[in-house]
Amino acid sequence: DWISKIKSAESAREAYECTEEAKEVMGRVFLDLIEGPWSGVTELQKSLRNVPIVRLDCPAVVLVGAPNVGKSSIVRAISSGTPEVNNYPFTTRGMTLGHVQVFWESDQDVAVGNVAGVSIPSEKQLVQENLVRLGVKTRRMKEKELLKEYSRGGVNDDEEDEDDESNGDQDGFGEFDDDDETTDLKIEKAIQTPISKKSFPISQLCQIMDSPGLLRRDDGDTRNEMEELTLAAMAHLPTAVMYVMDLSGGAGDRCSSVEDQLILRREVRARFPRRPWIDVISKADLGIIDGAEERLKDILKAEQLERAQQRGLSGDDAGDEPYYIILSIKEGMGVDELRQEVMRMLGEVRVVLDAMAAVDERIARPV
Repeated sequence: DWISKIKSAESAREAYECTEEAKEVMGRVFLDLIEGPWSGVTELQKSLRNVPIVRLDCPAVVLVGAPNVGKSSIVRAISSGTPEVNNYPFTTRGMTLGHVQVFWESDQDVAVGNVAGVSIPSEKQLVQENLVRLGVKTRRMKEKELLKEYSRGGVNDDEEDEDDESNGDQDGFGEFDDDDETTDLKIEKAIQTPISKKSFPISQLCQIMDSPGLLRRDDGDTRNEMEELTLAAMAHLPTAVMYVMDLSGGAGDRCSSVEDQLILRREVRARFPRRPWIDVISKADLGIIDGAEERLKDILKAEQLERAQQRGLSGDDAGDEPYYIILSIKEGMGVDELRQEVMRMLGEVRVVLDAMAAVDERIARPV
């Protein structure tokens, strides 16, 4: 119709006005057509900004358990993560990531879980190390490199670090070169990898993951998206597992009774039998209901016996007493013991990742 109007116009001005009107109408039609898809892309972009970036070359421990059992409080206590903490179920609606930097003296120490040191990186350290990994150098970093080149041993690294702190540049950032057009892009791609000033032969950034709560489900029941996210993280990421239980009877959800939590634990353990695993009884300051701890011991002993039978051993050779940690973040009970166990499991995962990297170099950690 618009082409017909333009062709039948009696003057050039009328043809021009018809053309402009046609452009305006076509523009409105186009905007109406893309409104739905464009809104979807915009919402997806906003959602992706909040998605934690999980590194597949870094060991991780994922906290698993029913809703409202204290997983988020544990992540806050042992890592840099700051998940929301509230006294109601399903506070955690997505994966929340915290980090710890673990140090070992040798590969043998990694294998047996002898940790030389642990630090919790700050947000600035996470960004700074990532800039180094991506090859982005601040002006301060370049000045330090030039100083090292010309001094030839006149100033050691520790003295330089002290100089940085005295100059107020504790985070090591400084100014970026204005002519580096890719700096902003690389900073946006930065993911969390901290720098530590401690000097150990082996150090590794490790991830502590808070996950949405799982519910005990009958056979055939469909899990919700948050539960599927937790199981997917366990299935596809290089993780050890910390199963968290609240045996005080106050988990706060009709599907999270003590018995339900123990049944869920048995189901999840059966699904991931080879993962490094630690059981944690949280909120010990609230007490433990009668018979709950004994029930947990019976489950752990049955699992030990089953593993012994699979190896052709007798029941007497099933192993030591079942091990679990009784924890109270509020009172500080068991936190140090839990931290050591987490470091031990992270070492186990690192050993597995190194073995996988020896077979497939694509899995190797970047140097």
